Amino acid sequence: MLKDKRTSTQPFITYTGMIWLLAAQLIVMLPFTTSLPPWLLAVVVLAAGWRLRVLAGKASQPKTLLKAGLLLLGIAAVFLSGLRLPSLEAMSALLLLGFAFKAVEAVQQRDALVVILTGYFLVALHFLYTQSIIAGLYGTLALIVLTGALVGVQQTLEELTPAQQVQFNFWIAGQILLQCLPLMVIIFVLTPRFQPFWSLPLPTEQHTRGILDRMAPGDIEKLSQSADLAFRVSFKTERPPQTDLYWQGLVLQHFDGREWRQFATEQDPEQLKWTLKHEYSYQEHNLKTQGMAYEYEAIYEPSGQNWLFTLSPTTEVQGEALRAADYRVMAKQPLQSPLLIRAVSRPASIRDLELSPKLRALALQLPSQGDNRSRELAKNLYAAAGDELTYIQTILKRFKEQAFFYTLNPPLLGETDTIDGFLFDSQRGFCSHYAGSFVFLMRAVGIPARVVVGYQGGEWNKAGNYLAVHQFDAHAWAEVWLPNQGWLRVDPTSMVAPERTEQNLEAALKKEGRLLEQSVFSSRKFAWLNSIRQQLDRMQYGWQRWILSYDSATQAQFLDKLLGGLSVLKLAGWALALLVCLALSGLIWLGLTRQAHAEALEHRLYRRFTERLSKQGFERRLDQTPSEFGALAAQAWPAQAEKILAFTATYQTLCYECDEPQAKQRSSLLRELRRLLSQLP
Repeated sequence: MLKDKRTSTQPFITYTGMIWLLAAQLIVMLPFTTSLPPWLLAVVVLAAGWRLRVLAGKASQPKTLLKAGLLLLGIAAVFLSGLRLPSLEAMSALLLLGFAFKAVEAVQQRDALVVILTGYFLVALHFLYTQSIIAGLYGTLALIVLTGALVGVQQTLEELTPAQQVQFNFWIAGQILLQCLPLMVIIFVLTPRFQPFWSLPLPTEQHTRGILDRMAPGDIEKLSQSADLAFRVSFKTERPPQTDLYWQGLVLQHFDGREWRQFATEQDPEQLKWTLKHEYSYQEHNLKTQGMAYEYEAIYEPSGQNWLFTLSPTTEVQGEALRAADYRVMAKQPLQSPLLIRAVSRPASIRDLELSPKLRALALQLPSQGDNRSRELAKNLYAAAGDELTYIQTILKRFKEQAFFYTLNPPLLGETDTIDGFLFDSQRGFCSHYAGSFVFLMRAVGIPARVVVGYQGGEWNKAGNYLAVHQFDAHAWAEVWLPNQGWLRVDPTSMVAPERTEQNLEAALKKEGRLLEQSVFSSRKFAWLNSIRQQLDRMQYGWQRWILSYDSATQAQFLDKLLGGLSVLKLAGWALALLVCLALSGLIWLGLTRQAHAEALEHRLYRRFTERLSKQGFERRLDQTPSEFGALAAQAWPAQAEKILAFTATYQTLCYECDEPQAKQRSSLLRELRRLLSQLP
């Protein structure tokens, strides 16, 4: 029988147990090095190395004064790393520092338990930084290693070699976690989803990701060099054509001569939500719905901002979102984790047949002076056109026929007269230049217009049947208001680079070749590599769709479909039945495994020995002793006689001559049994 050789009176960590503890600490801390100071990993290596030297008798146990000095030095290093307090990064770094330094004074098993239990907490903490499927798989690996360390620091099976001990510990850890899996699934599926009572601020690097709340020349161009995902969309109905995939995020209405903003005054997210809710609230009666309805689900990546991007106008929306008078959709809280929104949009609907005085004033605002050449041009062209629609076509035709270029590397326009500088001097720009100058020319002659910022297009994933929209799909376009027609979308960029809306940004910049130029795989021209990338993205989408986005609405929908209707009694009955089944399964498992665990290792090896000889035609009778059976088998199989007799003699020694105090002899004999058994055909 396998024996546990630890002594209850001196529960100290063995050398092997310390190796397990070091491995667990390294596995847990490794993913934090991408978000926190990487020197924390060196601390745990040095601390554990010191402990190993102490166990080997090559170093002394650190004194209290030395440990206090190391702790103060570590705390100072955390703050010198530029982490502000209070913040998630600073608190995480301090916890990891204590986690690493604990190895210095880890002597008894209870010290190891503190380290391991803290490790479990840190595995959960890392999900505040990333919730990708890779992080989930790595977290599972960390749990297995931690549980293996929990087994390893509390027992040493001297019958087994070190490699066999590692295998044994991992086997036990895997069994423990697998036994927890059914209960985990039940809790995940049935536990009610409540709104959090408190929240933590995003890590610093996630705080301002994606489109900002303002637009100046060069802002959107920066996003074209980012392949980060913005959101994914799966359509429940027919997918719109590529040219109609305009994902509205926010509307910029105030122009100060250089920069476009939402309003004249700066507003933080809470002020903006109040303004949109009370002064510019969504008015359903201003929308005349018509045309094709597109039903879809969108999962937005964490950005630290409130912007959601939908096909405008959105007629229905489910989820934590609010709508405004400009038909934008906003999250109620900054996106700190993936957010699922279900929506229905009718792009052909007519918006605002009657324009309120407040919205009209916003859509006509211009600085009192500046960009005089553009103002003069607008007046002359409008006078020649005679009406609004002809004037709009004249401006678009001017962009198309004159020497305007679409580029990611436009020349600088200076701090003043930026519209003049673009229209008359450089004539080279990105979507923000064309949208901003177009709206200026409209407002200069009294036509209400505004800049809309969001994304255009996206990459269709055939394997997953969804649309992936990346940061480099960021786009700006214009909307103009005309009597009896309401707000109309106008994209002046399509006059200069029609490939931008008909295909994608890469096609529009093919000649320039600057899309994702800093990325190793920017061209995406390798079909096999692109296929692998899409398959991985499909896995991540499934993870987000079914795991991370399993909110209260999804849970209610799933349970209603599964149970054929929701009620408290029905849910309680199913939960009780599942728990009873789980308990019975556990009892059956214990009953089946108890007998196997009760059988000593030498007896299991001898049973395998007789089974192997049985395959060669040598059956053992129940009345035969091991020596009798071994002698007959050796006589019948001369080629293996020496190994058969040696195995039998070793087995009898273990059974009748090796008592409990002779642990080293027993371990050696068990290894010999394994060796002899492995040599039999």
